[in-house]
Amino acid sequence: MSAPRVVFVLSKFPCYDEAFLLREIHAVAQRLDVWIFSLRKSKESVVHAEALTLMPRTLSVPYLLSARVLRANLDLARSRPRRYWNALGRLVATNWRSLEFLVKSLVFFPKAVWLAQWALENGVTHLHAGWATYPASAALVASEISGVPFSFSGHAHDIFLGATHLPEKLRRAEFVTTCTASNRTRLCSLAPDGAAARVTVVHHGLRMPFSSPSTSAAGPLPVLSVGTLHPHKGLEYFVDALARLRDEGLDFRGTIVGGGPLEAALRARVARARLDGVVALTGALTQAEVFPYYARARVFVLMAQPEWHWGIPNVIVEALAAGSAVITTRFGSVEELVQHEETGLIVPPKDPAALAAAIRRLAEDPALRARLALAGQTIVARDFDLERSADFYVRRFQGRPS
Repeated sequence: MSAPRVVFVLSKFPCYDEAFLLREIHAVAQRLDVWIFSLRKSKESVVHAEALTLMPRTLSVPYLLSARVLRANLDLARSRPRRYWNALGRLVATNWRSLEFLVKSLVFFPKAVWLAQWALENGVTHLHAGWATYPASAALVASEISGVPFSFSGHAHDIFLGATHLPEKLRRAEFVTTCTASNRTRLCSLAPDGAAARVTVVHHGLRMPFSSPSTSAAGPLPVLSVGTLHPHKGLEYFVDALARLRDEGLDFRGTIVGGGPLEAALRARVARARLDGVVALTGALTQAEVFPYYARARVFVLMAQPEWHWGIPNVIVEALAAGSAVITTRFGSVEELVQHEETGLIVPPKDPAALAAAIRRLAEDPALRARLALAGQTIVARDFDLERSADFYVRRFQGRPS
C-alpha cells in the first residue's frame, strides 16, 4: 500500500478565523503527506505561522476563465464521461431545491474537476473537506470522478443552515467528523440509513499548556474577549457591561482581540462610553500574538448570540486552556463544556447588567474564579488534546480503524 497523500479541501486558505482547522491540518501534516486545495483565493492580511509553512503545499485555480481548468474538464469529460456526467447530474439533482446552493455548487464544479485530475496525476489517496458546505460538495465531485475516497467535517452553520445536499454527502463519505455531541445528533438525523455510524465526534484540539497564565494577581482585573468582530459575537453588550462596571468603580482593564466589520463601530462605542484607556481593541492578531492576552486574562467573556451560534466556540476552549474563568451565554453545544457554576458562568445573551454582575462576582470572589477556571482547564486538557485529534485523522487516512 502506498504512503497516504491527503488533500484538505477548504473554502479559503489561509483563513484568519479558522485557526482551529489550521492546528489540526498542521498536526496531521507533521505525520503525513498533506496538501490543501483552496476554493477561493485568500487575501488575508494576517497569516498564522502554521499557515505560512503550509502555503507552499496549497493549490488554488481560477474559475472557468482558466486554460488549465477548461483543459481538465475537457480531458475528464472525454476520458471518464460516465463519472464526469454522473457527478454533474447528482450535483444538480441534490441541490435543485436551493437556488443559492445549486448556483454556487455549479460555480465550484469546474474547480472540483481540476482537483480530480490533480488527484489522479499525483497519487492522492484521500480527500477531506474542512466544511460540510461547498468544500464537501467539491470534494465529493472530485471523489466521484477520480475514485479517490472522501470524508468531511461539519462544525456549525454548515450543518444547521442549508442542509440541502448533506444527506447525499453523508451517504457517500467514508467517514464524517464533527466537534460536539449535539452536532453529531444533528448529522445523524439527516443521515440516510446506515450512514449515522460513520459520524464521529472529534474535538478541535489544543497542545497543552496552551498559554501559561501570568502569576501576577495584583492590579486591575484583566477581562478579555476574542473573536471576529461580527454582530453575533455580542461585543456591544460586552462594552456596555464594562461601562457599567467602570461607573460602579470596579478596577479592571478590558481587551477585545480580533478584527472584522464592526471594528470601527466598537471603537466608537468605547469612545462614547468614555472607556478609552480602560478598554482596548487590538485589531486582528496572529495566534502567537494572542497568547499573551490569554495568559494575562483572569476573566474571559463571549456574549454569543444564540440565533447565530452553534457548536463550542474555539475561543472558549482556548480561554479555559489558558486558565481563565469563562462567562458566556446559552447556545449551541456550549453546555457540553461550560456548565453554569461548575466550569463557568452563563448569562442571558442581550443583558449587559447580568454580564456586569457576573464579572463583578468573579472579581470579588477569587476562590470562585480559580475553581471555575481549573475545572474548565481540566476538561479541556482531557478532552481537547490536539495529538489525539490528529491521531484519529492519521489513522483514518492510513486506512486503519480509528
